[in-house]
Amino acid sequence: MLKRFLTSLLASVVMSICLTSPAWAAEKRVALVIGNAKYRDAPLGKTLNDARDMANMLRQTGFEVIELIDGTQKEMNQAIAKFGDRLSSDAVALFYYAGHGMQLRGKNYLIPVDAQITNETSIRLGSVDVDGVLDQLASSDLKVIILDACRNNPFGRRFRSLGGGLAQMDAPKRSLIAYAAAPGKTAVDGDGRNGLFTQELLKQIQVPGLTIEQVFKNVRREVARATRDKQIPWESSSLTGDFYFVPATLPAAAAEPTVTDEVEEQVIRTDSFTATGKMVLDKVTGAMTGEGRIAWLNGDHYEGALVNGKKQGRGSFTWANGQRYDGEWSEDRINGVGTLHYTNGDRYEGEFRNGEPHGKGTYTLHNGDVYVGAWLNGNKHGQGRLTWVGGDYWEGEFRDDQPTDNGRLVYGDGVGAAAEQAAELPPAGKTAKPAARTKAK
Repeated sequence: MLKRFLTSLLASVVMSICLTSPAWAAEKRVALVIGNAKYRDAPLGKTLNDARDMANMLRQTGFEVIELIDGTQKEMNQAIAKFGDRLSSDAVALFYYAGHGMQLRGKNYLIPVDAQITNETSIRLGSVDVDGVLDQLASSDLKVIILDACRNNPFGRRFRSLGGGLAQMDAPKRSLIAYAAAPGKTAVDGDGRNGLFTQELLKQIQVPGLTIEQVFKNVRREVARATRDKQIPWESSSLTGDFYFVPATLPAAAAEPTVTDEVEEQVIRTDSFTATGKMVLDKVTGAMTGEGRIAWLNGDHYEGALVNGKKQGRGSFTWANGQRYDGEWSEDRINGVGTLHYTNGDRYEGEFRNGEPHGKGTYTLHNGDVYVGAWLNGNKHGQGRLTWVGGDYWEGEFRDDQPTDNGRLVYGDGVGAAAEQAAELPPAGKTAKPAARTKAK
């Protein structure tokens, strides 16, 4: 299935405007961001990018950020203590950690880069207990803890009592605890600059008007789609009010922009992308309208029409992994007629609805097999024909991506087989629905 893309394409402009708002400035926001990668036995590839990008994003959304990269146990404890000293009852406190973590007998521990894990005692003595972090946040009335630490545990095989991923924790009053994966499960890194969870979180934080619960709900949806439900981000929340990284209601600044033929091409650069084209900016929302090209730092590219910061009309999106969609967009989603080229050489041409093949379309596998027919919500559903490269084909009714008894199998020599006989064949080995391998924007 295809993924929904980022709705705000100029969020940094939005944020710069928001920071001038008295209501925004009156809210004290303090964050501690820790990213650990240089482990002796199990170094990590993307956690430093995750931590640095998250720190920059939080600064853009009004947070005072304490940042620690590759922290030892002593440095982590010092940073946590400093973080606690900066908090007060009127502050929004946010703690973000990317690195190795583990659970031991139902408790979660964050692993410093100098940890020497040899037994269960060394875990308790050489790591950082997440409960201790929660204690430091106690003075704040709104607390957010984000743990992107659900990776495969390099120490897990040494101890029977260690579980995979992290253990679920009950969120203390007026707090939210977010995990990159469900309790006891592990997370995937993804193909881009950031780990998949943090990649989606960075995008959703920028969307104006989303409550923090909506942010993490969107992250969960996109990560689940990208991994075919193999990774499901998780939260535990006891928040009693709403918190917005970027508010929807911003101070009035200028009249709504309109695009004219006289608009000159311009270049807009932010920390996450560069946009070039004949576009105008809404100074209230920061959204772009016009025709342009956008290049994200993670390697994604979009070229086409934008209306109020959303892809609308015809456009081409190329992901960093080489996957490409050319066709129609509506409200920032793939809707209409287009062609999706997959990285494995497969191709779908036809109708889309809400980012999925829906209606009439042709799916061509890289090995030459072809399905032509009806689609419903990303699955072959209705009348269609599946033709294998050798010339044999199945023609008839499909339901939920599988052939039914209402059809026939015809061999390349023209000899047909009864539906019952054809239904015994394992069609899944020769056909596949479009894989969910897209990256959101």
